[in-house]
Amino acid sequence: MTLSASELTAAIHHENGAPEVTASWAAKHLADVRIIDVREPHELSGPLGKVDQAKNVPLLELLGDTQLDASTPLVLLCRSGRRSALAARELAGRGFEAIASIEGGMMAWNVEVNGLHDIHSDERVANTSNLNDAITHTNGIPEVSADWVRANLGRFTFIDVREPHELASSGSIPQAENHPMQAFMAEAGAIDREAPMVFMCASGGRSGRVTQALVGAGFKHVASMEGGMYGWRMRGLPHAG
Repeated sequence: MTLSASELTAAIHHENGAPEVTASWAAKHLADVRIIDVREPHELSGPLGKVDQAKNVPLLELLGDTQLDASTPLVLLCRSGRRSALAARELAGRGFEAIASIEGGMMAWNVEVNGLHDIHSDERVANTSNLNDAITHTNGIPEVSADWVRANLGRFTFIDVREPHELASSGSIPQAENHPMQAFMAEAGAIDREAPMVFMCASGGRSGRVTQALVGAGFKHVASMEGGMYGWRMRGLPHAG
């Protein structure tokens, strides 16, 4: 049995600004719905694991797929729900009739479906160790290479501190959250100081300053992406725009 568009649409809510269904609902209808995991392939072997029935189509590949049938009901999955929600909004805007993101992603799936209530702590230990091992201080600030970032997307919070107009003119990395530098620093006091984070900007200057400021404020697992968007593009790494 395949879930109809109307059945999926009836289960969708929009409380977080995107079409979403709960992990519990998706698990209940696992045999009847097409689930696409938009994480990078390396994430599927990480601490959060994967849903065996889900097809892995990384975010940029999914958004660039012109062969997808807009009438087929789709449920999208990622780590925390951010990337899958982004993709769901984008595809809904292209005319997809029944599409939803799993609220909370694999983090919610592990709690609601698998009953693993300590999974977030286990993941953080693995991810902070992974980031710290990659950091260099060649330029006097904690940095990681663009190639390392590409190979480890999803294992840290990735923040682009450029202004929105820069993303439109110079391209963006969809996996990165956009928080302009001044606005981000104004709210940094409320951010978890133990979370692994990588910052990027146009060429590394602003992200380096943000990283230095956070280290001075007691953040323990932060780094700037060396070369910024310029370095990313020079390496021919995948981006939007």
